[in-house]
Amino acid sequence: MVSNCPTKSPAGASNDNLELEEVISKGSLDFDEWVSLVSDIEKIYPYAAHMARSCTMEKVVEVFEQAVSAATYSVGMWVDYCSFGMSAFEDASDIRRLFKRAISFVGKDYLCHTLWDKYIHFEFSQQQWISLAHIYIQTLKFPTKKLHQYYDSFRKLLTFLEEGMTSLDNSPKESQSEPFDGEIPMTTCCNDDKTYSITKDLVDSPVGLTSSIALKKYRIIGEQLYHNACELYSKISSFEANIQRYYFDVRPLDSNQLQNWHDYLDFIELQGDFDWAVKLYERCLIVCANYPDYWTRYADFMEAKGGREIANYSLDRATKVYLKSTNDVDAARVVLIDGIKTLPHNKLLLEIPLLHVHYLQGLMDLKV
Repeated sequence: MVSNCPTKSPAGASNDNLELEEVISKGSLDFDEWVSLVSDIEKIYPYAAHMARSCTMEKVVEVFEQAVSAATYSVGMWVDYCSFGMSAFEDASDIRRLFKRAISFVGKDYLCHTLWDKYIHFEFSQQQWISLAHIYIQTLKFPTKKLHQYYDSFRKLLTFLEEGMTSLDNSPKESQSEPFDGEIPMTTCCNDDKTYSITKDLVDSPVGLTSSIALKKYRIIGEQLYHNACELYSKISSFEANIQRYYFDVRPLDSNQLQNWHDYLDFIELQGDFDWAVKLYERCLIVCANYPDYWTRYADFMEAKGGREIANYSLDRATKVYLKSTNDVDAARVVLIDGIKTLPHNKLLLEIPLLHVHYLQGLMDLKV
């Protein structure tokens, strides 16, 4: 492929920019030519990397904040942000807060193992055993690609703790403690505060009955969470296996991939986990952003579940960003009208942002 990119040195940046604008303004580049153009620009302007390195930390943080605001549910974006935080932030608590924030957004993504691995590496480097033990429990809460590997790590940690624990027969009895022989309610397993408390008892308690009880509770919680996650894993693995693209691309998806996303969303909607549904829809829309039916489906589902603000926001993105070109006017109009129809008539002006009303009017004017 012959490159359309100007080939002057960075010293002639002004002329290069004019040539670049001329190439882009022709509007004749296909996808592969765009890829080639970007690659050539990166070669011509090697000082861009130097500029990135010379930025202040505050500026880099600002850029990352803009990035995660635009792509909140991108695992890769959060991994990059956390990697930067590990190398740039002096206070470990700031890094830990960033990881927790990232997990809150993408912790239910099937491919979030890259973030968990980074988080585990960080806590291990800090020798924060309570946090590390708690992370191993958290990795078992949801079916991810490395669920079984995380369970193996959990088992190894249990073995390590058991080997390091003195036999109860040789430990002083604690008069206020009763032997634990029962099950942990699943409400406890899903409660971060309670599981963290049990983990803290496990690590902090002196060798004896208390630490033994904490270890049993820790084991039971992990086993129950893993069992539940495995059941979900077996149900979603076929959907995940059929996903061939994980990123936005202007090239169309084939019918099998489109149907797989619909089937996956059908399944998730029946699980009763609103947070999981939101995250899967957002993940789907990264790949299927150019397909109006996924936007309308998302808005309809959110509206039906009481998430009107999320529904309006999805319509806003659909009509302002992804479906705004002239060729997509009809599609955008359908998205907007269908979204408005789902709202009670007497609350229309209160619930739909004024931007949507103006946009609808503009679309109608274009069709006259």
